[in-house]
Amino acid sequence: MEQTYSKGKIAASIFALGLAGGSIFIIPYIKYVFYDLQIQVTGMSNTQSALLLTAYSLAIFVVSVPGAFIVDRLDSKKAVQLGLIATTVLTLLYIFVYKSYILSLILWVLLSFVTMGIYWPGFSKILNVVGAKTDKTGSGKSGMTFGFYYACNGISAAIINGLALWTTTRFDDPDTGFKAAIIVIAASTAIATLVVQFCMDKDLVALNEEVSDSGETVEKTTIKDIPELLKNKMVLMILLLCPICYALYTLQSYFTPYLTAVVGISPEESGIFAIIRTYVFFALAPLGGILADRVFHSTARWIGVAFGFLAVIVASFLFMPPGVPVLFISFYTLLPSAFVQMTYTIRYSCLNEVNIPLNRIATVTSFGSIVGSMAEVVIAPFISWLMDTQGNFAYTVLFAILTVLLVIGCFAGLTIAKNNKKVSKTA
Repeated sequence: MEQTYSKGKIAASIFALGLAGGSIFIIPYIKYVFYDLQIQVTGMSNTQSALLLTAYSLAIFVVSVPGAFIVDRLDSKKAVQLGLIATTVLTLLYIFVYKSYILSLILWVLLSFVTMGIYWPGFSKILNVVGAKTDKTGSGKSGMTFGFYYACNGISAAIINGLALWTTTRFDDPDTGFKAAIIVIAASTAIATLVVQFCMDKDLVALNEEVSDSGETVEKTTIKDIPELLKNKMVLMILLLCPICYALYTLQSYFTPYLTAVVGISPEESGIFAIIRTYVFFALAPLGGILADRVFHSTARWIGVAFGFLAVIVASFLFMPPGVPVLFISFYTLLPSAFVQMTYTIRYSCLNEVNIPLNRIATVTSFGSIVGSMAEVVIAPFISWLMDTQGNFAYTVLFAILTVLLVIGCFAGLTIAKNNKKVSKTA
């Protein structure tokens, strides 16, 4: 007999997961909001700041397998809590080591293990299980579930970052303000641990054995299946589109130093725009899903069209005339971020349009994550190096790179949508 769950239990569980996701990644991605302050109090160069995330991303390649091994021996809820507790400890430790770049690098590698090696697999299982159990279409997906999650994630992260940013303004000494902000962030993951414990329904998030439509256990993909998978041209389009979505999300962090170095606003004001850009706009995720499902009738088509508009918007920064009001440019930087949050959050639902077998979706997702990390491994350090050596010219190069990526992403998205339309007609 199929078990039903109350809307209250579902909402409480997704809220708990959203709070967890909104708090646990603040420290690894702290430069998104506190870019200038972190540079100031640590003495790092722009290149060193970028290399912290590079180390974090490279560590993912190493920690994924042992992390998954650990998570497979825990239930998903405990994995999420373990990740949150470990992140709380490491965040508090950062207060004592942030002056040492080497120790900070080590800390970021450890953060990669607990956030991406332990928390992320547990989170992924929970969200997919809840989506499948609450789906009304029978397809095993739930746009409302994912949309509600990302809305909770973004709003909670915005509140936490806003409180932490406000805390830094209460102190004249930058170091004291930075330490106070770190304490606020550590408190948020500790609170999230308790919320997960008391609000997340254990039965709702329990992982059932994966089975096929016929009731048989689904075979797992083996190494010998990978070459055949990569021969699928649409899979290659996915491996272009999804990583570009992530690259745009992570590289938008450079709008924070852009607003201070080029536009001329204060670090605190730039931090407020960063919170809106990176976290508040997560509330637009449900709108992105609605546009994809009900207006464009294809996630890939929606992303392709959105990237076309985005290419024009981003390219306009290359031709921004002098004398444009500071307030206008500041708010204008929010426009591309709005589009990013309405595409990045739903990117992997494009997999449904490529007719990938159920037992190979996880493999394609993994490849997409690996390719996507190149933004932090290659592009971000390059841009940061240019900031250190060429000054504001780095932003010209950044906007040019983003424009090219958007054109490629537009092509990939529309190609997937066109191919899916042909397959639907012949089916």
